[in-house]
Amino acid sequence: MSIPGKGKADYLELGDHNAVCWQCGRKFKASQMKKHWQGYYVCQQHWEPRHPQDFVRAVADAVPPPWVQPMPADVFISTCSPLAQAGIAVAGCARAGFSYVE
Repeated sequence: MSIPGKGKADYLELGDHNAVCWQCGRKFKASQMKKHWQGYYVCQQHWEPRHPQDFVRAVADAVPPPWVQPMPADVFISTCSPLAQAGIAVAGCARAGFSYVE
């Protein structure tokens, strides 16, 4: 088994270490790398600034309607019929002994 040969970045520089470009895979010294706007480190050749259009924010439209009104309250109307059963009839409305036959 052979050991890979030494490259341009394989030299001793105190306080620095070797790093690999995320895009091209070549080895550089970490001090030569730049952080890409997506969070990974790349060499100078593959570094690109973030596009200014990524920072554009639209102005929110606040257009209220010309007039509003609340919903009316629900109105419940009780009805009385000969078919009203005990428990759901209005007091004094249902007649005892009434039977409905179809």
